[in-house]
Amino acid sequence: MSILNTAQGRKIVERVTLKKVKLNIGHDLAGMYADFYLDGGKMGYFSDDGLGGETDVNYVSVTAKEKFENFLIENNVAQLMFDNGWKFMETPSLICLHSQTENIINEAVNLVELKKHEKSLEKKLEEFYLSNIVAGKIGGKPRGKGYKITFKEIIAKYPLKGKESIQALYDEMKAGLKEGETILNKNLEELGIKL
Repeated sequence: MSILNTAQGRKIVERVTLKKVKLNIGHDLAGMYADFYLDGGKMGYFSDDGLGGETDVNYVSVTAKEKFENFLIENNVAQLMFDNGWKFMETPSLICLHSQTENIINEAVNLVELKKHEKSLEKKLEEFYLSNIVAGKIGGKPRGKGYKITFKEIIAKYPLKGKESIQALYDEMKAGLKEGETILNKNLEELGIKL
């Protein structure tokens, strides 16, 4: 599991950024190098040579090391890690600051990829809205019902019946909403659909 699966974990990881990232190095192509930053200030250089063994964390100064380690402690990163896959350590107090640093930096790499994936999904969902009435909980799994062509194409092709058909579909989906669900489309009013 990942601390990115929690709102608190994601918020913490978002404060850490990486620059000059080099991935897929070493024997098993699992290593990486990166400069790491906290709230925009450079903290140091992280190196996992991908050959096994401990990673290297080189801070730019003693002050930077103290600041980053205090950030880990104040945000209870050890407990977050323990609750998300590190129970083999028996207690959060056994998760050292070096392991916490390594985990946060690896999660920062994962967050970059996760954001790319989320952006791609968001784009696909926006395309889905063009031809489907979409219902669901915000942040949950959406469900939709619609047509093979966009609503605008339907209205252009069938000015009266097309709009009526979309309105009927909207009304059907709205009537079938489950507790906590809403219609997620933001494009219906512009088409003249009564919400």
